[in-house]
Order: sequence, then C-alpha cells, then structure tokens
Amino acid sequence: MYNFLRKSMLFVLIAVFLISAAGYSITAQAADSFLDKSELEKGIVTVNYKTDAESLAKVRVIKKGTQYIYDLKDGMRLPLQSGNGSYTIEILLNVEGNKYRKAAEETVEYITDNGKSIYLQSNAVVNWQSDMKAVAKAEKLTENAKTDSEKVLAVYNYIVKNVKYDTKKARTVEAGYIPSVNDIFKTKLGICYDYSVLFASMLRSVGVPVKVLMGTSSDVTEYHSWNQVYLSDKKSWILVDTTLDAGTAAKTISALSKDAGHYSADRQY
Repeated sequence: MYNFLRKSMLFVLIAVFLISAAGYSITAQAADSFLDKSELEKGIVTVNYKTDAESLAKVRVIKKGTQYIYDLKDGMRLPLQSGNGSYTIEILLNVEGNKYRKAAEETVEYITDNGKSIYLQSNAVVNWQSDMKAVAKAEKLTENAKTDSEKVLAVYNYIVKNVKYDTKKARTVEAGYIPSVNDIFKTKLGICYDYSVLFASMLRSVGVPVKVLMGTSSDVTEYHSWNQVYLSDKKSWILVDTTLDAGTAAKTISALSKDAGHYSADRQY
C-alpha cells in the first residue's frame, strides 16, 4: 500500500530538513543573542527571533558535517541531537528565490553524560504540551504500569488499534509539514511521520525516552519514519514501527520490537 507514496514522502521528509548549504547565498550581520540556553543541559535551546517574514526564514543547526534545517518560528525549541560537542545555530533570512542571508549566528557547547534526556523533551518536531488530550490519554493508559515496557505496550496498542493510515494525506502533504499531535489524536488519521511523532509525544510525556527516526526500511518502499524506545527495565533501546503495525496488537515487547537490521536512519529527533 506504500509504493505509490514513495516519491511524495521522500520529497516531503527530506525537503523539510535537508536544505543544502550550496543552495544559499549568505551574508552575515551582527545581532544580539537570540538563543535561550537555560535548558542546554537537556539538549534543548530555544530560538527567540522575530521577523516580519517568518514564513520565509530558516534556522540551521550545524555540528561538524551534520546539519538540520527548520522553518523559523519564534520560541521554537531545537534539539541538539548529534551528541556532545560544539553546535552552530544560524538564522537565515530569505532574499529571493532560494537565496538567503545569514542574519544571526551563535555557537553553543553541549556536553552531557545522559544522552537519553534529550529524548524526553518537547521540541520543534516532537511538539507536545502537558495540557494536550493525547498526554492525558497517555497518563490514563499507563497509570497502572510498573515498568517502561508496560508503558510502551499500553501506548503502542492504543495507537495501532485506533490510528488509521491516511493515504489521501500521503498523496497531498506539502513540503514543510510538521505533525500536530492535537490533530492526529483528534482525527485518528496519519502518515508514518504522524504515527511516530504521536507515539513519541505520548511516551515522552510519561517519562519514556523515544526517538523519532527517518530514513529507509527494507519492509517499506518509500521514505519512512519510525521510533526507537529506551526501556529502563531492560536497559536497552528497541525499534518500534507503529505505521507498519497499524491494525494489529502485541502482548509482549518482543512481539512489537522490529529487527533493526531492516532499517537505516539518516535523521533523528
């Protein structure tokens, strides 16, 4: 059911985040600090930068040879998901077409001995708040859970039983799309990106570290999104694909966990 979606999903999920530096014409200018670093120890920096042309502005996060690019939104929370080290955060303002100028730049040093903490946070992609209905549902589903494995099973089974794959959305979704947890939870419809963000948001809200991964899978023909979940009771990460499992259910962790050898990620959030 996925073949006809490959080209559109590949374009959407890559175009949102992988804008080549070669595509920019950039000049720099001085600016006051635009980063709130109060949550740096959690792997999060918040962008405070307003512009009249916000819809045409970008934020680029660079660490060595890795870069993530987002559409600018004042107050957005950016994850520093490429591990310990120095990150450069740039504000890029559109000049015309695909030409941008660098309006501001800051460098931060992220050092942590807890690499899982970042995957408990709300960020520009996995964007959840404590007052969301999805979060309330996660709390209800896991209220009697004694381990992370039990929490994961409860949320997993809720999603795969209740959220349906939206083939129409997959054909029409536009570049720049970011899932809305509220919308997915309300409509119970989504593409792979929606499944993985909803799953991550619900579990992060109840204290389980979850990654949203993007890349390819031998089990799916188009560009794909799935999750990796840390189970403190097993002291290990497992791979979960709620999109592939939609409509089914698992009674054990081993039943829902996928073979990591079938997946290759190039992005994580």
